[in-house]
Amino acid sequence: MADSTNNSRRDFRLSLGVFAIIVASALCGLALDANWWKFLRVLLAFSTYSTILLLLLRRATPGPLPLWPFALAAGAAELASGWLRPDATALLSLSVAPIAALLIGGVHWLALRAWRPLHGRIRAPRRAAREHG
Repeated sequence: MADSTNNSRRDFRLSLGVFAIIVASALCGLALDANWWKFLRVLLAFSTYSTILLLLLRRATPGPLPLWPFALAAGAAELASGWLRPDATALLSLSVAPIAALLIGGVHWLALRAWRPLHGRIRAPRRAAREHG
């Protein structure tokens, strides 16, 4: 159980690092285009998402990571950056937050849940070939 918990925590930190690299490359593109408004929105959204997620999962119980911290962090990130839209309305931001929670938070959570079993299935034939070959 402890090994499984350590793996899920390590996988989570790794996934957040990969996500940070993707966001950093997007921020570089926005900076090169001098699109500072969108740069600020993306930076604020990622900062909110990662900070809330790290704070909520720091106290999570051992075992598989629950979905709700991912959904809550993604919804909060949308609310934090949504008001910076040029055509922002409170109603639009409030209606998009649950969608962002399910899309961003849900995909991140599903990727973490599927990563370890998928990785094991990919590596199993290689291990078997080495043992028999």
